[in-house]
Amino acid sequence: MKKTLGHQALLTYLLLISLVVSVASCSSQNDNDALANSSTQRDCELCPLMIPVNSGEFQMGTAVAERIIDPRTGSPATNDEPQHAVRIEAFSIGIYEVSVSEFAVFINENQHSITNKCMDFSKPGGFTISAERSWQNTGFIQSGNEPVGCISFYDAQAYAVWLSSITGKNYRLPTEAEWEYAARAGATGPYFWGNTENNACDHANVRSTGADTISKRQIEADKAGFPCDDGFAHTSPVGSFTANTFGVYDMQGNNWEWVADCSHKNYEGAPNDGSAWAEENCQFGVIRGGSFLNLVQRSSVSVRAGRPRSGAASNMGFRVVKGTAATERVTAVAWKDETNDASDEGGQLFNENCAACHQERDEFQGLYGKDPESLFTAIKFGGNNVMSMPAFGQRLSDADIRLLANYVLSQNGW
Repeated sequence: MKKTLGHQALLTYLLLISLVVSVASCSSQNDNDALANSSTQRDCELCPLMIPVNSGEFQMGTAVAERIIDPRTGSPATNDEPQHAVRIEAFSIGIYEVSVSEFAVFINENQHSITNKCMDFSKPGGFTISAERSWQNTGFIQSGNEPVGCISFYDAQAYAVWLSSITGKNYRLPTEAEWEYAARAGATGPYFWGNTENNACDHANVRSTGADTISKRQIEADKAGFPCDDGFAHTSPVGSFTANTFGVYDMQGNNWEWVADCSHKNYEGAPNDGSAWAEENCQFGVIRGGSFLNLVQRSSVSVRAGRPRSGAASNMGFRVVKGTAATERVTAVAWKDETNDASDEGGQLFNENCAACHQERDEFQGLYGKDPESLFTAIKFGGNNVMSMPAFGQRLSDADIRLLANYVLSQNGW
């Protein structure tokens, strides 16, 4: 599932050169705004611009009475409960999401193998999992100053490790608690700007007119109209909207952002010291903040989604933090270059639909159940906000879902 970029070195170098002009012109206003605060800094010329965040305590998650209704489903998610107090130690965070040009520098100086499949949402009414999509080709035109997409957890982690190696500083992905603390910036409501969606477009690049349709369910939700139009159908240059009171941009909208934690059903048992909620052999991570494709309600400060750490999508990126070792580093695991057996219909359905649902077929581990009916229900209706498996009932027939469930059962010996 990965490929080596050695043979692409020249192409990447040329891309980097072409992006320099874009960065110089597009980021000047962003840098001027941020550098007005003398506490911001870069540890190297092409390192992300960082800003310190003071220690503090906050209420993480959402109180039951304050839940936002998801327009797609007509009901709120329940994976951000119970609300609980968390103490955060001081750290520094990237003012912007890591950009295309910043990631290009990393790729140009390393032999890191990037994910070779990326979820693409340009197909009307659905998505495809395409080997043609990558951080260099998300399916839409990007400038060097836009947030990098089609990034897996392992790609993001490798970038942070590389920054640490060239600067001697402890760069890493934020813990989920650190991310929400920085995103809220003191706010207690669903958005850092307040409690209303009507002025979202002054503050975040969220779903608006012209955005690709993620699913049939999304199309139905779109019919209700958008509260505003932010002017961007896809990603926007980082820092295009207002910063929160901590001086951080795009914590809501633009691209989803990877955090260090493993995915869990809810916050029962979550740490309260700001550390990452880790576990051995963690396959599913967490993304936060929503994206340009998501309705504003899905881009609130408390919304969380589980994704396979090996997965990538055109609306998934990251930002880095620097500071104490709140989470141990995760070394990218060796990927198996495995093609699933498509000799039968079940295997073909798996290859065409499930590459972004979870890791290799033999590592599925029964996250959605190990009996035929549990698997059928999970595949048809989705992962119930636990791991955010897409709901395939809108793109596959019941007969196909049965074939797919039976294939997973047989491959795992359940």
